[in-house]
Amino acid sequence: MQISEPLISKPIFSEKIWGNNELNRIFNYEKTQPIGEAWLYSPLNGFETVLYGKNSQKEYGNASELFPNFPLLLKLIATSSWLSIQLHPDDTMAKQLENEPWGKSEAWYFLKDNGQIKVSNNNKHILQAFDDNRWDEVLENYEMNKFDSIFIPAGTVHTLGPNSLLLEIQQSSDLTYRLYDWGRPREIHVDKSKKVLNNIHTSYSISRKTEGLCTKYFSFSRFANQNKKGFGVYVNLKSYETIVLPEEINYNFQGEFVEFKLNENGWKSLL
Repeated sequence: MQISEPLISKPIFSEKIWGNNELNRIFNYEKTQPIGEAWLYSPLNGFETVLYGKNSQKEYGNASELFPNFPLLLKLIATSSWLSIQLHPDDTMAKQLENEPWGKSEAWYFLKDNGQIKVSNNNKHILQAFDDNRWDEVLENYEMNKFDSIFIPAGTVHTLGPNSLLLEIQQSSDLTYRLYDWGRPREIHVDKSKKVLNNIHTSYSISRKTEGLCTKYFSFSRFANQNKKGFGVYVNLKSYETIVLPEEINYNFQGEFVEFKLNENGWKSLL
């Protein structure tokens, strides 16, 4: 299909028990249940975002149809309470446990001050916490401020605290195993979590006041008022409009944006 204009990705809204009405306000979402996640760009089967011409308003198709070799999922997340203590499988464990092609390594890019996270890569202590529930003693606590980031490789135990607003870039996977959920009546994935912990050892990384991050899988960078050409996904940091730029299209970005790219030596080697 010939595309001669930038595209707009129409977000998908996911209501969450820990969600925040801030996203309802941003996107004029009229339902009373708070949104936890706005999926800004998604090729995930069954949850694909639809792409429209920025100028023509023409519907071109969904993300997986138009760009099948770009397995990146991008979310805007807002919280009112702690998420579950959780982890994600890597590619190997995702295939073994779920028959899925990818696990879920991810990064968070915070968009306001006073965010909170808990994280650990001490698998021995985490496994012990299943028995004694002393989760606060085995997790490290960090305050995250605007433009701080954390890379969370698959297998890293983590959770996100209340009053956080961030962009999440991740592999195109929705596999999450809960270790502990603060007494909420949701499923806990003890056996699968233990299998991941016994097979993956990771190390997270935190960057303060960063303009970008590059990992094995993906990269992102913040910029303002630039002309761009070449494929990428771009999020406006004022309106959160998500622009997808096809390979041969030029576009003059006015305002502050974050650009998201897929690394050549990352997921493409797995396709």
